[in-house]
Amino acid sequence: MKYKLNMDHCSCEDGYQLGTCIHDYLISKDIKKCCISITLYGKEVYRYMSDACIVDNGHWLQRKTNSCLYFGMSTLELFEKNKGNEQNLVQKYGLTYKDYTFTPGSIPIVLDNDQVIGACTVSGMKPEEDHQSILDGFELYVNRK
Repeated sequence: MKYKLNMDHCSCEDGYQLGTCIHDYLISKDIKKCCISITLYGKEVYRYMSDACIVDNGHWLQRKTNSCLYFGMSTLELFEKNKGNEQNLVQKYGLTYKDYTFTPGSIPIVLDNDQVIGACTVSGMKPEEDHQSILDGFELYVNRK
């Protein structure tokens, strides 16, 4: 299954609102440790890190975002495609562990013409929870519009 956040348009303000919706969703679920990044058009337009997060969580955000943007697909799809074998990052794709990961938690933001314009990334929970929180927060965002 392809995971992507489809939009007919997306401004930096839209990205900020999406980040806010994901934040509100996570807070409503009483999640204490989470961080969120929305990257659009090559710039980070939203970033949140809860008090329980540490610097390493920010590194995970960046690695997940890098992978999502490089491959143009969610990190869950990358994880499944590579059967969780992170060695493929180096051996198959020539990338580094320091900058990339297949760990779920980042989904591309895509315009209706299939152009990838950014990534929505969550970290701090279990990887599958990170991924699902993006989908649930995006649903909240769509319903608020």
